[in-house]
Amino acid sequence: MVSNASPPFSKILIAGAGPSGLLLALLLAQHNIPSLVLEAWPWLDTRLRATQYGVPATRIFRRAGLLPDFRAASIPKFPAICWRRVADGEKLVEIDMSIVEDEEDRMTVLQLGEIIQIMHKHCMDPEKGKGLIDIRFNHRVTGTGQDNDRAWVDVEIGDKNKGEEMREERIQADYLIGCDGAASAVRKSLFGHDWPGQTFDCRFIVQNVFYDGFEKHGWEGGNYMVDPDHWGLVARRGHGGLWRVTYGDPVPGLTDEEYLIRRDWHFKAILPGHPDPNEYRIEQTNMYKIHNRCVKSFRQGRILLAADAAHVNNPMGGYGCMTACLDVGGLADCLIGYYKGLADQSILDTYADVRRGIFLKYVDARSVKNLNRVAKTDPWTVKDTDPFFKIIEELNQDPTKQKLKEFLMKTSSIEYDFTQHYTKQAAVVDAKQGSGQDLEQMDVPMVEV
Repeated sequence: MVSNASPPFSKILIAGAGPSGLLLALLLAQHNIPSLVLEAWPWLDTRLRATQYGVPATRIFRRAGLLPDFRAASIPKFPAICWRRVADGEKLVEIDMSIVEDEEDRMTVLQLGEIIQIMHKHCMDPEKGKGLIDIRFNHRVTGTGQDNDRAWVDVEIGDKNKGEEMREERIQADYLIGCDGAASAVRKSLFGHDWPGQTFDCRFIVQNVFYDGFEKHGWEGGNYMVDPDHWGLVARRGHGGLWRVTYGDPVPGLTDEEYLIRRDWHFKAILPGHPDPNEYRIEQTNMYKIHNRCVKSFRQGRILLAADAAHVNNPMGGYGCMTACLDVGGLADCLIGYYKGLADQSILDTYADVRRGIFLKYVDARSVKNLNRVAKTDPWTVKDTDPFFKIIEELNQDPTKQKLKEFLMKTSSIEYDFTQHYTKQAAVVDAKQGSGQDLEQMDVPMVEV
């Protein structure tokens, strides 16, 4: 039975109207928990970032009621993921994704900017958001605080670009959740610049590209490019022949302009047919430094961190947004259980400890392995020396493809079911996450940039 006592809190304050903050607000609204979401930008952030999300994230999207709209907006099929040698374009290993094309929880393929727009629409929908989600733009967090009964943020409100007069305000709630990304103001308010980890000596360059050579040369799906100078990922991105081309430039310390001057050289090496610049069209470009970092604690009293505000990793293998979704799904379960009297406040410490532990033990190490696989191995010998490639080759030898299908759809060791820590029983979630029972299994890299 659910407790009849008054809920232990009444409102959650969420910093960041990105995918993590909006997803958390939707999951909470499903259980009638109100939230106030504050976004520093004057609009949704639709810059080029992730495009594909592995099965664990898709399960969270389905639970949040988002998956049908994501499927409707995405490309109809994503037939394969392969690793290619840049020098001659040869496929080293390929994963046939068509065998899971009828599975509801198969990989999701849609650029993050579109996902955020769909999430925002759901939040504002009177049925899906239930009128419980208040999103305020142009609210930049400048500081945080807490006492025994509440947490708060100090915010600067207004749009300087429009000449608005800026004003300051303190906004409080029962708990504050930092979902405000890698530059998190909430994290910095707690830990300053102390964010253990590493920054890689390269610049990651991301662009949307139209080029008919992909179809002409038979490229489809996602293509990891293995090469010390031109490593990266080339993946079909959307309708109308739109592709995402990403690569890491290994030369550190250049200006943005100098990196762009080198782009034609990278494209000629990476793209099929080795085209000249007049043969393709680039629509949008973003540049990033890439990092693997994790904060010392995901919880400080009434302030908690999730997703990129707590940890970041390089994008090779698709662990970034996928892990963020699992943070949010797990934190939502903990808050829901606490709110409904099914668990006490200590379940928030369980969230903080478990999700941090999963990042450090699995996500951090595996994402670095995925990066090294494309950037630091010998492209002429890696097929024979990489244990992961050998596993895929063995799975591909099964004529029924059943073992490969199970591998692609299995419960991942980065999932965790926090409802197992409820002290009382009730049907409070529509779909549970995995319990982490297969902790030693190897996860298949997904395609995320």
